Amino acid sequence: MKYLMWDVDGTLVLTGGAGKDAMINVIKDYYFLDAFDFTRSLAGRTDSDIIKSVVTRLRGRCSSAEAAGLLIRYHMELPKQLPLHKGRVLKNVEKTLAYFAKPGSKYLNCLLTGNTRTGAQEKLAYYGLDKYFSFDHSVFGEVSEKREELARIAFSRFFLMHNQSFSPEQMIFIGDTPNDVKCAHSISARCLVVLDGSSYKREDFAEDKPWKIIDALPDEPEQLEQLLNEA
Repeated sequence: MKYLMWDVDGTLVLTGGAGKDAMINVIKDYYFLDAFDFTRSLAGRTDSDIIKSVVTRLRGRCSSAEAAGLLIRYHMELPKQLPLHKGRVLKNVEKTLAYFAKPGSKYLNCLLTGNTRTGAQEKLAYYGLDKYFSFDHSVFGEVSEKREELARIAFSRFFLMHNQSFSPEQMIFIGDTPNDVKCAHSISARCLVVLDGSSYKREDFAEDKPWKIIDALPDEPEQLEQLLNEA
C-alpha cells in the first residue's frame, strides 16, 4: 500500500478566501478590532502557527488555551463563510480521488495539511470530497505548528502500524507550495507539486526541489498512477 498525502488549499480546492476571512472575522471580533489583516502569506502554513503568530503579534504572547479557543471560534465561522465565497474544486481532482479510492486500489487517499481536522472536514465536505479520504490515516495542523513535524508524525504512525516494515517511499506528498516540499524532504519522501491552484511558479521551487512538478492533474487518472509508479 502507498499513501497519497494530499494538501487541501490550492491542491484540491480553492475556497475563494473563505478560510482567511473566517480567521479575520474571528480575530476582529475577539480582540475588538475595527480592521485586521495578515502580514505574512498563509500558504503552506498550519492553522495553529497562523493563530499563534497573530496572537503573539497582538498581545506579545499566546497560550495554548487562547489558541485553542480561537480555533474553536474559527470552526464555527468557517461554515458560514464557505457559501459566501466563490470557490471551486480544482481540475480533475474529484475523478482522481475517486480513481485511487476504488476497491482494490494500491493507494490510499490521506491528508497531510496545515488545516485543522475540523477545518479540513468542513472544506472537503462543502465541496463533496470528504468521502474519498481516510481521516484516520491523516495528520492535521493542530498537531504541530511546524509542517515538517506533521510529516514525521505521519511517518511514525505508519511505521508502527506496519510493524516497523515501512519506508518513506510508500508516502507521496501532493501539494502546491515549497512548504509541502520541505515537509516531504524532512522524512526523505517524494513530493509532487501541482501548479493548477498554486500561487507559486516553477521558478519558486528552485531551492526546495520537488520530485516532480506538473501543471495540473492529468485528464486520465491512470496517467498519474503511471507517474507515481516511477522509481
